[in-house]
Amino acid sequence: MTAPAEPGHGGNRTTLVFVAPLLFASGACALAYQTAWTREFRLIFGASTSASAAVIAVFMGGLGLGGWLIGSRADQRRNPLLFYARLEALVAVTAAATPWLLALVRQAYIASGGTVTMGAPLGTIARLFLAGLVLLLPTMLAGGTLGAAARAVEGQGDAGRRATAVLYGVNTLGAVAGCMATTFLM
Repeated sequence: MTAPAEPGHGGNRTTLVFVAPLLFASGACALAYQTAWTREFRLIFGASTSASAAVIAVFMGGLGLGGWLIGSRADQRRNPLLFYARLEALVAVTAAATPWLLALVRQAYIASGGTVTMGAPLGTIARLFLAGLVLLLPTMLAGGTLGAAARAVEGQGDAGRRATAVLYGVNTLGAVAGCMATTFLM
């Protein structure tokens, strides 16, 4: 049994049982987004290793940056679960805008002549910059979600952060499911 949570925060098994499926779905959506974005960027930048690496670097960098910048803000929120919900809503809105941003990036990259015209070093910088324009905001927001959800389920009696570990594991399983679904079913 966990100790009572401080006011305004979760910290009980009921909260964990409610939040864990949300983190599973969040992980599944994140990897579905990554798979779709990688495929879209391959159509723009080509299927080279360096083009794929640029997209993955921006995706992973955005998640890490979001965890660092946004995740810690959950500690300052009276209701971290509401903060989590708002972050997920913003992820959905910004991800929904990516088709239009991808169209603009496609036009810009084609107009520049691509890596063939710019050369490998400048082409890599261009791909990183253009991928960042599309992916940085939604991935940063997504990077902050785990911290907010973890804060919602942590209790003072959970010094080992078991609830956070459960959420992280469930989120990872969701990511695997999302990757498999987009690769093999969708």
